[in-house]
Amino acid sequence: MGDSLQDQLLALGLAKDKPPKRGKKKAARKPGGRPPQARKASGEMSLDKAWALREKEEKRNAEQRRARKIEEDRKRREINQAIKAIVEPHRANRADAEVARNFLYRERIRKVYVTPEQNRALASGELGLVYLSGGYHVLAAEHVEAVREIAADHVVDLGGDEPEEEEFPVPDDLVW
Repeated sequence: MGDSLQDQLLALGLAKDKPPKRGKKKAARKPGGRPPQARKASGEMSLDKAWALREKEEKRNAEQRRARKIEEDRKRREINQAIKAIVEPHRANRADAEVARNFLYRERIRKVYVTPEQNRALASGELGLVYLSGGYHVLAAEHVEAVREIAADHVVDLGGDEPEEEEFPVPDDLVW
């Protein structure tokens, strides 16, 4: 009985000469943390290649967004400089103004202080308001129109948009 179990199994023909080695060699991981995938026999793209393409596409999209943002900022700065060139020499705001003029701009109620004469001129359309860098500036009508040509969204509409009759029609059966 000096034979080991392995020798006995070899004598009976039930075992091979050398048993297979246990444990598999670990696949090397990339810095991204994903194990490498072999190309599939059906011609499909490997998972690593798909991830690489996705990352490349995301980087390209992010770069395009950055470029668009930089271009928009450049255009905005140019518009603000052009408006500033009109506003600074022709600004009619006064430090001694005491009448608060309320108006609607970008769907919010805003306030600017004007003199009583400026308030009447604003109501008649001789003067107008222009928004620039967080402030509202009183300008003559011709200068307001020059700003409107550059960027209409910087000009405050003081017309007080009244709803038209067509927008809210009165029913025929309603008697006043």
